[in-house]
Amino acid sequence: MENSRFSSTSSRSDLLVSSTQITVQPENRKEFFQTVTEISNKIRDEEGCVSFRLFEEAGNENSLMLVGEWDNKTHWEIHSAGENFAILHGSVQVLSIRSKIGHKLLSVLED
Repeated sequence: MENSRFSSTSSRSDLLVSSTQITVQPENRKEFFQTVTEISNKIRDEEGCVSFRLFEEAGNENSLMLVGEWDNKTHWEIHSAGENFAILHGSVQVLSIRSKIGHKLLSVLED
């Protein structure tokens, strides 16, 4: 099923998923969520953003993962060079214990 947020020149096989693993400092949890909520809403409005979500690890409320889906690598590269990414990255660095950023391309599996 095609997502309406994909650009007309992109296909599911171009989809890029970025993930950021974060362990937030407990004393910074409230500030982290306030910052990430605000900036995530702006990121979701960027061209090529299919989705941008924050997940919490079951049993460890300070272990989080940000997952962004981009309709193609070009849109992700534009995002990663932009102001919203810089604000997010800076917030993660200041408010977390450690973070790891990994980017993976998805492949479409044919039946």
